[in-house]
Amino acid sequence: MMVGLMVLTLTFLADISSGLVIQSTWSHIRFKSLPPARIDARLGGDLVLECAVSGSPAPKVSWYKDDIFVSHRNWEIEEDTSSMGVTVARLRISCITEKDIGAYECRARAGEKEVSSLTKVSVVNNEVPHTQCILMGRPEITTWKETLLVEEGETAVLPCTVQENSVDYRITWTNMDGQDAADGHKFYVNDNGDLLIKDISFGEMGRYTCTVAGIGGTQSVHSFVYPLSKERNSLN
Repeated sequence: MMVGLMVLTLTFLADISSGLVIQSTWSHIRFKSLPPARIDARLGGDLVLECAVSGSPAPKVSWYKDDIFVSHRNWEIEEDTSSMGVTVARLRISCITEKDIGAYECRARAGEKEVSSLTKVSVVNNEVPHTQCILMGRPEITTWKETLLVEEGETAVLPCTVQENSVDYRITWTNMDGQDAADGHKFYVNDNGDLLIKDISFGEMGRYTCTVAGIGGTQSVHSFVYPLSKERNSLN
């Protein structure tokens, strides 16, 4: 598993930076994955919209419906500009009705750069008659960083944002050994679920897992953190 994670990380590095250098004076951004431009959703069914964006600094990503903010994180929150990464935003729509018809837009920002992509959702009749939709109540993770590169000595921030309609849930972070990552000092979990790694060093490179548990079940996502040595990186 560790080898596979390293391959993914090195592939990402080669994709967005040829010299493992984080520049604080410029930004770039691009989509890594997107949902289709048009989706016909089944009445009473579920729909998951997910987009992943790579960039420097590590992008902020959110979903909008008909230009109205749907979920996730406030873009006004400032993040460290000296970073690179891949951020994922996921939106789950359960028990679909005609009210869910519309234009869903994935918007992402990295520094001064912004990109967006539109998915038009329509609703069609369910082929299975008398289908009854049951809301399971499982908390849904909506935003996380798939990969984060940050300079050693900085504070790495790993978001784990839960969809707003989720209730009665608990967020925990674990390291690659499956142990609780939070110690209340160097590793700290904010009230919003973010994991902060203060004064990060190369020895803390690895995969960190956010798990959200609620009455209806659990969900987990993984974030790979790659600290860059100051000697190998140049900040302008």
